[in-house]
Amino acid sequence: MPPPETELPQIPRAPWSAVSESFMRTWGYPDGKFNPEHLEILGPNGSGKTYLEATVLQERVRLRNSAVIFIATKPVDATITQLGWPVTDTWKGVTENRQVIYWPRTDLLGEAWSAYMAAKIEDLLSRLWRAKAKVIIVFDEIATSEELSTRVKLIIKRFWREARSVGITIVAMKQRPQGIQRDMHSEAAWIAAFKPKDEEDGMRVAQIMGSKKLWLPVLNSLDRDNHEFVLLHSRSGDAVVSWVDVPLRPAVKEQRGLYRKAS
Repeated sequence: MPPPETELPQIPRAPWSAVSESFMRTWGYPDGKFNPEHLEILGPNGSGKTYLEATVLQERVRLRNSAVIFIATKPVDATITQLGWPVTDTWKGVTENRQVIYWPRTDLLGEAWSAYMAAKIEDLLSRLWRAKAKVIIVFDEIATSEELSTRVKLIIKRFWREARSVGITIVAMKQRPQGIQRDMHSEAAWIAAFKPKDEEDGMRVAQIMGSKKLWLPVLNSLDRDNHEFVLLHSRSGDAVVSWVDVPLRPAVKEQRGLYRKAS
């Protein structure tokens, strides 16, 4: 039974090195069987969310050799390149690599850049849906992808609502909890939340987690300098305050294509 609103949750605190094994064996396998669970990561610039995301992906690959497509939209990102995965902007490159960074890049600016990126990401997502791939799709800043075009936004909306039925897991990062379709918050089974930038963001993140009264004090207690975050499983209510204390090490992976025994 959940605690009454007047009580603060007793959240254990532990470094990622002590948390990761349990999380990795549970995420997407809540009853010991494969059942995709989406993950959202919320935190302002400099919070450490990209490093956490990359760490989670690398550990998932080490444990299960999962197929992963990381959709990158930033001009440069040192943390993403630390993954050590091949970089491509073609469907052929995606299918040839089990873990891959899909990173369309162009010298175009403004609306021309948005149109180019929208076409590339729409093509990728449409192909993945038809293929019914058992794969993890990662968005480095999902708001950037959603803002590219109405068509891309609608496709992402469908992915949030229906992708689990075709074996697709979504991992998405966002700087602020506002300015995004609510499906991200309602469909994600896991949330990792870093200390919000301000009170307004803190209240919204706490609402997403289930209760302003319960979670806002926990969010405010996080050590920003130590890159602490709350990891919450919305269905079970299990939660922990953690911080990444392990180096990001690119995994040695088998060179197999996307559609071979993904998990």
